Amino acid sequence: MKGMGCDEKALIRVLVSPKYADPWTMAQLVRDYNSRFMRDLAKDIESETRGDFETCLLALIRGPLENDVQNLSKALNRAGTDEDALNDVLLCRSNADIRAITAEYKRFRGKDLLVDIKEDVDDTLYRLYSMVLAARRAEDNAPVIPHEIDQKITELQRATEGTIGANAVSVAQIFTSSNDAQVRAMNDAYQHKYHRSLESVIEKEFRGDMEDVLLRILYHAQDRARSDAGRLSMPLNKSMRKDRLFINRLVSLYWDQGRLYQTKQAYKPVTGATLSGNIKSVLSGDYKDFALALIGEK
Repeated sequence: MKGMGCDEKALIRVLVSPKYADPWTMAQLVRDYNSRFMRDLAKDIESETRGDFETCLLALIRGPLENDVQNLSKALNRAGTDEDALNDVLLCRSNADIRAITAEYKRFRGKDLLVDIKEDVDDTLYRLYSMVLAARRAEDNAPVIPHEIDQKITELQRATEGTIGANAVSVAQIFTSSNDAQVRAMNDAYQHKYHRSLESVIEKEFRGDMEDVLLRILYHAQDRARSDAGRLSMPLNKSMRKDRLFINRLVSLYWDQGRLYQTKQAYKPVTGATLSGNIKSVLSGDYKDFALALIGEK
């Protein structure tokens, strides 16, 4: 990039090089560029590229934490909250991730994340997100204890089918405080005890954003790769393209190569097409080339 246009292919080749395939080395590359040339790589990208290709490049060079915070800021500072982006950043994350995100958001925005969320969502969703941001989810290595699972599914039944008008807060507390293995165990135990799946209960008892959040947590716990594949394909729908959402989901997966590989393997069984084939049929130009490079294909 020299102020007279840029070599897009070279830019893709460098930024998606295995040498910079983790956030630390990418951050070092950005620092080295800025200090060596006395410039700002992000500003140079903004001046030399446009559109979805620019969005891709910026999402990558920011690294996962900064990009998460940028996405939250955009999701909460628009006409109507972008719930998809909000949930992408906050749901099914480790406690350490949540603490890092809330701290970086406050540094970046000068405000508490929960305060901004409260201004944008209804009271029930606010209480759910406050549970998420409390960072008290069971750690991944926390065991599945059968009698505790039985207690939880009893509470779930009482809060949904066992009452007139579901108690969304009680259900949210159980879901947001449980790790994936515990949610899977609850789903199996609920089916065994009440002869219905939690999925069907959620779909019957909830609507709108709360239904979306609970189903997302459930699907992620049941089969993360299939859930990721479905979420990656959704923004590529030709009639309802959501490119920024697709870009951020793909870049997020790029930072976890094992998870990206599992998503690619699950993509065709879920969607009927390969991820690379879908990208080639929907995207074009440098944007397409960049997306293919991120998944290790041409």
